[in-house]
Amino acid sequence: MLRAPDIPSVLVETAFLSNPDEERRLRDPAFQARMAEALARGIQRYFEHNPPLARNRSL
Repeated sequence: MLRAPDIPSVLVETAFLSNPDEERRLRDPAFQARMAEALARGIQRYFEHNPPLARNRSL
């Protein structure tokens, strides 16, 4: 469970290992690459539409 609001986190459920077809896909390097690219695009798109707020940092 992701609980720290001050640490950006993403929890991704890609498949169920109890499903043989989904397990097979997860073992496929091409599927892994497509999944990683899709996740990266989604995260980038999120931050393009929801830029992080600037913080004043005291040193």
